[in-house]
Amino acid sequence: MLVSVVVVDWHRADLTVRAVESVLAQRSEHDVEVVLVVNEARDADVARFRRDLPRVVVVPIDRNSGFAGGVTAGIAAARGTVVALLNNDAVADDGFLAHGVAALEAAGPRTAAVAATALLEGTFRPDPDGRDPDDLVAPDGARWRRSEGGVHLVNGTGVVLSRSGNGRDRDWLAPIEGPRETTPVFGFSGGAAFIRREALDQVGGFDPHLFMYYEDVDVSWRLRLTGWDIGHAPHAVVVHRHAASSGSDSPLVRYQSIRNRLAVVLRNATAGTTLRVVLRTTVRALLDLARPDRAQLTPAQWRRLVREAPGLVRHARRARRGDGATRADRRRVEELLEAD
Repeated sequence: MLVSVVVVDWHRADLTVRAVESVLAQRSEHDVEVVLVVNEARDADVARFRRDLPRVVVVPIDRNSGFAGGVTAGIAAARGTVVALLNNDAVADDGFLAHGVAALEAAGPRTAAVAATALLEGTFRPDPDGRDPDDLVAPDGARWRRSEGGVHLVNGTGVVLSRSGNGRDRDWLAPIEGPRETTPVFGFSGGAAFIRREALDQVGGFDPHLFMYYEDVDVSWRLRLTGWDIGHAPHAVVVHRHAASSGSDSPLVRYQSIRNRLAVVLRNATAGTTLRVVLRTTVRALLDLARPDRAQLTPAQWRRLVREAPGLVRHARRARRGDGATRADRRRVEELLEAD
């Protein structure tokens, strides 16, 4: 079996070389190729990659196509029957490839993908005051601050999706020595996963239209609509430098998250779920305009989303006509969604 590991870089050659070298150091009974996509490629970076990583297939792109476009280009250049995704700001632990492929095979031929286990780089301590803007916030509201001598935390063990279309990392900020969530995985995170090429081809792969964020939720949803399962590879571990490439709360992140949540629901959900998400997005916009000091998006960003909305609807309609999913398929998949 040939496993193709796809890594996407955007102006972070230092992190990307670290990520790729962690893959090249792996021992695996399978053949492995690494495909490195360089977004908005600069000649110096491409030359460095080709010099320092001669075993790697380097795919330069002259524009920034985002994570979704980069992964699409990487998969097109890949030859493997299994595609492994690894964020360029992550490092694969020893055994990452072996454990990931083994988990995918053990799950059976109708499992399209398995999510790896991502740990956060560094250690953290609770922040009871909650005054540091760089704190990471757990689902229960607990705040964690990066600190030497603290505890190691989980970044995620797959993606869970709510009935409002909100995706979240399962086990986010759980201490690695503590208990794990029992919530079933809905999808994989594009930061670290193993996917059957056959399944990707069947559903049309990633959607470059999404650029970044929710592109993995979209593929996972379409795989489930087609009848595939998605699981978890607990022993396939990566260590992730959280938000090293894009920041965790930048205006771009907030905009892309809200835009793409809407786009993915329009493409995949039932009418009832779509209406719920549209209404919640509208309420969010009204609250932001009324309380600009606590707004998620600026008025200019909301105007941009309104301008983009007709295109999102047209794109979703075209995609839905071609995916072959029935209303019963969509209802079946939404039974897996988490209550808000």
